[in-house]
Amino acid sequence: MDVPALTRTLAAAGLNAAGVADAARWDTLVGPPRKTEALLAGTQAILVFGSGGGGLWEALLADLRRHPEHLAGEAHPLDAFVRRTVAAADPLLGDVPRRWFFAAADAELHLDFRALADLAGLGGKSRMGLLLHPEFGLWLGLRAACFLAAPVPFSPAAHAEPCAGCPAPCVAACPGSAFVNGQWSVDRCSAFHAESTACEASCSARSACPKAPEHRYGPDELQYHYDRKHGRERLRALVGLAEAQDGFEGVGPHWNEWRRKVNVHGGA
Repeated sequence: MDVPALTRTLAAAGLNAAGVADAARWDTLVGPPRKTEALLAGTQAILVFGSGGGGLWEALLADLRRHPEHLAGEAHPLDAFVRRTVAAADPLLGDVPRRWFFAAADAELHLDFRALADLAGLGGKSRMGLLLHPEFGLWLGLRAACFLAAPVPFSPAAHAEPCAGCPAPCVAACPGSAFVNGQWSVDRCSAFHAESTACEASCSARSACPKAPEHRYGPDELQYHYDRKHGRERLRALVGLAEAQDGFEGVGPHWNEWRRKVNVHGGA
C-alpha cells in the first residue's frame, strides 16, 4: 500500500487537496447505514480527495481533447473523469481492503462529503456553507473518498471558524440577499434563482471571498458548474465535439429542487 504515491498521482490530475479522516470520528456523525461497519467492515482511515483551483478542469479538458468520445458518452463528464482517474491510480493501494465513494449526482450512495473533508482537515465551514480550504479558499471541489481497512496517520484539523474576523464581502455581494444572520440560506438562494437570471453562470458571493482569489475558477469552469446546459455547449466547443455527436444535453442545476434534501447521514 503506497498512499503517498496515490496522493501524488491524483494530485497530478487535479485532485490536489487530500487528507485522512479518523473512521471512529466519522461513525459518531452518521446513522447505521453509513457507519463504517456497514460501508466497509474494518475501516480504520478514510482518504478524502478534492480539487483545488482550476487544475482538475484543465486535466479534464486535456482528456476530452484526446478522447472526445468521453464527452459524447457521459452525462456528467467531470465526475466520470474523476472516476477514471481514481480507477487508474487505485492499484497503488495494493491488496488492502477498501471501498471508494464519489461526490457525484449519480453516486451509488450519498455521503456527507463536507463532514468527511472537515474530519480530514481540508477546511472549515464558511458563511456560504462551503468549506474554506487554507490554500484554495472556497475554490475547492470535494470529489472522492476511500474507506480503507488499514491504519494511516490522520490529518490535523483545519481552522474551525475560517470566516472569523472577515468583514463578509460575500454577504454584501449577494444580489439575492440570500444570507440570514450572516449565514447562507439555501431557500433564499433558490427562491432568487427562480425569479432572476443574475447568477445563472456564477456566484457573486463566492467570487467576492477575499481568500485565495488566484485560485478562482475561470469563466468556462464556472459556467459548467452553474449553468450545465450552456456549460456543456461551451465544453463541446473547447474540445471540438459537434453537437450532433453528443449523446447528452447539459441539465441542471434545478434551483427549485434544492429544498428536496438528500439524506447524506443515513439516520436510523
